[in-house]
Amino acid sequence: MDDDRAFLSGDWRGSEPVQPAAARPRPAFGKARELHLRARPASHQEERARAIAIIGAGREAMAESFAAVQAGKPLETTELVEIVDAVTASLVRDPLALPSITRLRERHEQTYLHSVAVCGWMIALAQELQLSPELVRDAGLAGLLHDIGKATLPQELLERRGRLSAQDDALLREHPQRGYDILRAMPDMPDIVLDVCHNHHERPDGTGYPLGLIGGSISVYAQMAAVSDFYDKATNPPPGGEKWPSSQAIDYLKAERGAFDERVVRAFVRVVGTFLPGALVRLRSDRLAVVLDETDRDPLHPMVAVFRYIGGAPVPFQRMSTKADPIIGIERPETWGFEDWPELRRKLLALSE
Repeated sequence: MDDDRAFLSGDWRGSEPVQPAAARPRPAFGKARELHLRARPASHQEERARAIAIIGAGREAMAESFAAVQAGKPLETTELVEIVDAVTASLVRDPLALPSITRLRERHEQTYLHSVAVCGWMIALAQELQLSPELVRDAGLAGLLHDIGKATLPQELLERRGRLSAQDDALLREHPQRGYDILRAMPDMPDIVLDVCHNHHERPDGTGYPLGLIGGSISVYAQMAAVSDFYDKATNPPPGGEKWPSSQAIDYLKAERGAFDERVVRAFVRVVGTFLPGALVRLRSDRLAVVLDETDRDPLHPMVAVFRYIGGAPVPFQRMSTKADPIIGIERPETWGFEDWPELRRKLLALSE
């Protein structure tokens, strides 16, 4: 774990060391009541209610930011920084509440709430990597603004279902450069925000865009955004997209070694949790089960869907808590020779709905 954090010291735009962003004055928190910035830790249900308010404020702030860009007006970053601070405070009080809410989104909210979700994952990753409070804030702001270039694209393109034509895909791939051009024209925009906006689709193996950067030329912040962006899109896809269980998205991040930095992925796995929704697990009763896509206040005893004994005998699908029958290990699906594991997992995860 220490090695994962130590690599930050030599990773900023290649070989130069990370330089903390200059401290900026904290805004006057005019929306403290709605954003719960000074709230004390409370029950999980109460923090979920706070998270709903914070995410709603974030959605509105991003909608206003997109509208400002479309109207050719400057962005108002004070409110965005307030959202970052509110997300940070919620994650400190309860790391499970806010992520469970960001997945609840309507079609027209996809782009805005995706930005709020990436903000949350960037903050959590920055905290896991023990960055300074100033860098945590900049990472969160970068998450909010990483897709701001999409404000210059047609709305119908952003909401289009299915595969895009080559022409539409090329237009969509312009959003990092467009966003970077917008943000660099703003005074005092942190370098981390500019970097993440421009490079969150770059990949270590050189297959990314817009510049095709390779390996160490991609900053850790851009790589944090790449992982966060992919995970949220995979587990909370736009309309018409295939929704992946968390465990499938993590498996992909681990397998695509040339596309995502392994150290960032390891840190992200620690952030997401011990038992990922969709993971195959063995219970103390010698039954196999799948972890359900739910947030539970006790992450060591999640809800599961039981479906089979270790000896091979099937059991009726059953949704149950693991407090009385705890998880004793994580299993690999290929070990058991399931005919169609993705389809079986999909049916079991339906018990969480």
